[in-house]
Amino acid sequence: MNPTERTLQVLEYIMAAGPGPLKQVDIARDCGLSPATLNRIIKSLSDWGYLFRTSEKFCVRNFRLERNVPMSETYLAKLDETMRALSEKLGVSAEVVVVAGHELLWHSKTDHPDPEVMIRANVGFRRSLYELDVLSKLYLSRLDWDEVEARFYTDGFFETQYTPGQATSWLQVATVRQALEDMRNDAFAADQVGNHVGIRRFATVIEDPEGTFLHLLALAEPAERANGDENTYRAALLEARDELAELVSAESAANRLRPKHQSMPLRGG
Repeated sequence: MNPTERTLQVLEYIMAAGPGPLKQVDIARDCGLSPATLNRIIKSLSDWGYLFRTSEKFCVRNFRLERNVPMSETYLAKLDETMRALSEKLGVSAEVVVVAGHELLWHSKTDHPDPEVMIRANVGFRRSLYELDVLSKLYLSRLDWDEVEARFYTDGFFETQYTPGQATSWLQVATVRQALEDMRNDAFAADQVGNHVGIRRFATVIEDPEGTFLHLLALAEPAERANGDENTYRAALLEARDELAELVSAESAANRLRPKHQSMPLRGG
């Protein structure tokens, strides 16, 4: 492990610990670093203002660090292999969609096998989570309703457009809440008809071992040229979901350290 990797390992470890204080000796032990190496890293982070150090050798973080797409190189390779296999087997476009703020972001995709089929959502395409289609509902249904209310303007959700030029149809809050409750235990969802550009999607949700959302895995095809039925797509996506979840679980067990919070000694009054 080179110096940059060691520093990133320490940053991820401290970030995972939350706002509580950490002992340097625990960081060194859990990260497999010598006390001297860790002390150099901690000093640099402290000098740059990312950590506060106490006289008792406790560290308190003063930063936030997280990956928008929490996927390793190994996982991304498996995901690419999975997408290509789904696309070839089912004759559809396979998509990976992540969440960025209040938007869905198309992280990666395979082209539809038929070169005459054009799907507008290319890599980097963004679309509002307020458009309540199967992708939005799968993600939002993973949140408690209190969190949805805290993070979103609940009067702002609207129905997907199914015909070109269709007027925006705003959804009642009770309707939105019920739709999310109905999908809360579902790992698969499908558009019943094509959207206003004629594309229909089938999707599953990928989560880590703690149930934290990672991304959506979707299949897209022209609604009038279906290559398979919903049950076929469901089975293929859920099988892919299980395989990806197995890899996520293995990586989490092997690579994710579990920091322990400490109680700082009381001083003063």
